Amino acid sequence: MIFDLQKRLLGRVALALALAAGCGAASASILHVSINTSKFGATNGYIDMEFSAIAGAPLATAVVSNLVGLAATPDIQWGVDQVSGGYEFRNDTLNLLSHAATFGGIVSFDLAITGAVDPGAGYASVFKVAAFDGANYLGNFDPATGALAAFLWTPPPVVGAGGDVLATVFDDSVTLLPEPADWLLMAIGMAAIVLALQRQGLASAPAANRP
Repeated sequence: MIFDLQKRLLGRVALALALAAGCGAASASILHVSINTSKFGATNGYIDMEFSAIAGAPLATAVVSNLVGLAATPDIQWGVDQVSGGYEFRNDTLNLLSHAATFGGIVSFDLAITGAVDPGAGYASVFKVAAFDGANYLGNFDPATGALAAFLWTPPPVVGAGGDVLATVFDDSVTLLPEPADWLLMAIGMAAIVLALQRQGLASAPAANRP
């Protein structure tokens, strides 16, 4: 009976892990963004990124790093600061970062967004990534913005809390994964849940079934 209980508990944890994987893009501190450019039907073009917010939004910064598949030097770097390993955007500055790319392979980068608190939770900032061939946006993009994917940043409500990133993917060429550190944190949390559930199950099992 105990073995059956453990199997049922582990099944529940497996379901929880699957659900965590599905929503990881909304809560991970760093996202790995991958774009399969072979689906664009163009041999070369540009990957554009920008970070914006409405007036009055609390300050937030977006850092892209570990860029792969892009030209070493951007064609346009407007309102964006170069930092160690990547580039930093601010939501209070008009900005655009555009890199040339040879399409047909994978373009990828890491995205991390942080910012000041917003007790009223009334503001949000948006990071967008798009593909452009010099005349037209590429892929199944958002018709309003041209974005292949958009990342909505909601600031933390209090100091010490974390903000949220809600990703909206418009084109299936884009895939998102939490960074390994985020998966490790989730795994540690799930391991704690397994241990707690097993202890609870053992404590509630009839005495005759205990070792």
